[in-house]
Amino acid sequence: MKPCLRLSSLALFALMAVAAPAAPAYASPAGTSALLVGAFPAPPMGGGPGKMAVVRWPGNAAHVVAFGQAGTPKGNSFFVGVNAQDHQVFIPSLAGTTNVIDLRTDKPVRQFKSIPGGRVAVVSPDHRLVFVLSGKALAAYSTRDDALRYEISVGGNALAFNADASHLYVGGNMDTAIADIDPSTGHILRRIPIGHSGDLVWARGLLFSADIQSGVMSAFNPVTNAIFSMPTAEVDPHFAYAKIPAATAGFMQLAVSPDQNSVYAAGFSGHILRFSTTGPRYLGEVKVAVGKAGPDKLSGLAVLPHGAEAITTIENRHESVVVDLRNGQVLQRLPGIASNRWVLAHESE
Repeated sequence: MKPCLRLSSLALFALMAVAAPAAPAYASPAGTSALLVGAFPAPPMGGGPGKMAVVRWPGNAAHVVAFGQAGTPKGNSFFVGVNAQDHQVFIPSLAGTTNVIDLRTDKPVRQFKSIPGGRVAVVSPDHRLVFVLSGKALAAYSTRDDALRYEISVGGNALAFNADASHLYVGGNMDTAIADIDPSTGHILRRIPIGHSGDLVWARGLLFSADIQSGVMSAFNPVTNAIFSMPTAEVDPHFAYAKIPAATAGFMQLAVSPDQNSVYAAGFSGHILRFSTTGPRYLGEVKVAVGKAGPDKLSGLAVLPHGAEAITTIENRHESVVVDLRNGQVLQRLPGIASNRWVLAHESE
């Protein structure tokens, strides 16, 4: 029987399944493996490496898949979308093209024209639409025929679905609010007064938003409209958006534990920060260190299916590591494998 992928994007829209939070969809039963995919790091503008990293768990065997011409905007992507039903990954590029690759063969399936500057993609839980986001616009395309369904003037760099996928949240580093959108129509339902979203995830009825500059994690309850602010020490007093690679601290990718009890954040300070979804509240951090040459700047992050370990990318070392989330101990190194945004899917035999 062919493996069946089940998306568990612990990156952008975290545990977005329609099931209740306690459902076993994201447990790790016998016979289940996980596939992590992520575009290689690229600057906001200009050319990119045109490569996607693929890591299979358990075992963490890794390889690289080419998707666009290296050194050009066609090779520049940030966040890929996975269609678990069809075993396909959608890789949007700065050039305004989206490549579709079969995850079973690593071979290209097709390419279609998408919005210029769109480097972020996410596939809807019903597998019917793929959303591509740029700094200026959000577009929805059919996963069947790549036809444009709608385009709206809402930009950013982060997307997250709520639990039943009736709401799609759009945030951005430079935005003063998060847009709450009806994904079926593109209608803007409201704007949530949380700004500077470097990344968004949904967990246990709350929308978490990370502010890369202030070091504040916000959590929004859409039922009560309450906003919880959780300050941390993940702050660079000299931070500048134009010089992010030089930052000494700042939130990068967020990830959710399989039981949805915890939200984790990779920090450019070399720490993984943990937040409880109950309260919610900040629980503290663990340091991740590979060598003695200096701090390891963490960017991409995904919690592995059993919830005790995670894969994180060390930006300044151009590699990824498997770490123990309890103490930050490095369990395995993956040289030459890197992504600013990991997406994780389960493969049930």
